[in-house]
Amino acid sequence: MSPNNIKALINTSVTDAKSSMERSLESDPAYAAHTATELLEALKSKEGQASRRKMAAAVARKAIKQLETGGQP
Repeated sequence: MSPNNIKALINTSVTDAKSSMERSLESDPAYAAHTATELLEALKSKEGQASRRKMAAAVARKAIKQLETGGQP
């Protein structure tokens, strides 16, 4: 995911970021896992982003689970 897209996920509401990431989770779990990881990396240096970190970690876990089970939610 481009740095601009990661920036957009940081600058939008957590609800909107979650919605966007869950759509990508449905269509491409590997991409969603990659995006969640990049978002977590970008958030390492930012304070006050606990709910966004939790959301990104949850999306990453869901994506990995889907990849492990062959794409089944």
